[in-house]
This record gives sequence, structure tokens and C-alpha cells, in this order.
Amino acid sequence: MGSANAFIMVGGPDFLHNGIYPTHCLILHENDKPWWVLTPIFRLPNECKLKNCEIITWIPTVEGMLEDALLMIGIYVVKDEELVTLANKFFKNKEKNKIWLYDDIEKENLKKLREVSKKVLSKYNLKIVVAITLDSTILRQIDILKDYNIECEVCTTRLARWEKNMDFEECDIIKRTKSRK
Repeated sequence: MGSANAFIMVGGPDFLHNGIYPTHCLILHENDKPWWVLTPIFRLPNECKLKNCEIITWIPTVEGMLEDALLMIGIYVVKDEELVTLANKFFKNKEKNKIWLYDDIEKENLKKLREVSKKVLSKYNLKIVVAITLDSTILRQIDILKDYNIECEVCTTRLARWEKNMDFEECDIIKRTKSRK
């Protein structure tokens, strides 16, 4: 298993303290091929039941990695009826816990799912917190979040330790990413 390059915590917003009541976590691995793993978060031991312990893995499109994660949230977390119905219709692979977006769905159908996701996610009391490590591909995709009407926070690297002397180095990760385009 490769290292993780980004995390998306999914849950309900805490309006009093600007926090989140987490229910799920998406973990992005970017090695020879990227993959998202969606896992439930259990805050109490008695919450883990076999029916709600399902782990979902998707191999996303490289150009739409972040938007593919939002689609996973719509299908598996909020379980929007329209999205689930379309996903069941469009996905060729009926093994729903492992999807390869390059093989398991036609491009135009994936585009349709993303459009529906953009429209329906705003209906839910949803908050996401996106934490992105240095050099993750989704750094160049975070502007897509502006198209989604959901509560969202994006956390990027401000300080990093890379050298042997263990000094903190200031990072302007957004500026660094835009200069590489």
C-alpha cells in the first residue's frame, strides 16, 4: 500500500464551533495509479456494525480526481437517490466497492454523474475538510470546489520539515502549485 497524499473528512457541520461531525474519510493514494479509499469513521465502539463498515475503493480519473471524490460522497455517504440510480445504471462493474473510472463507465455518463452531483450535494447538510500534502495532484484541482455549494475547508501545507536539521520551512503551497502550471 502506498503513502497517502490527501484526505477528505466528510460529515455534518458544527455551526457553533465551526467544526465537523465526521462520518467518513476519503484517503487519496497517488503512486503508480491514484486511488481513493472511502471509509466510515466510528466515534464510538458500538457504531461499527457489519452493514455500515463497507470500504469503497475507486481508481479516479487523473484530470478529475477531486471531483470524483465528491461523486463518491454523493453516492456512498449521502446516498442521493438520483445519483445512486444513475450510478447503478451507468457503471458496468457491478462490484460496487471497487470502481475503475477509466474502464467501468463511459466518459459522457461520468460527466452526467458529476453534473448531477454538483446539483444535488447542496441539498444535504454536509461539510468537508480537505487536507492536501505537498505535490498532490488535487492541489491543481481545488478550484472545482467553487462549483459545489457545500460547506468546505481546504487545508494545505504551511510549514514542512524536510532537512536533516529538522528546521521548519515556510511553504506557500498554492503559489508554488500555480507557478508549475
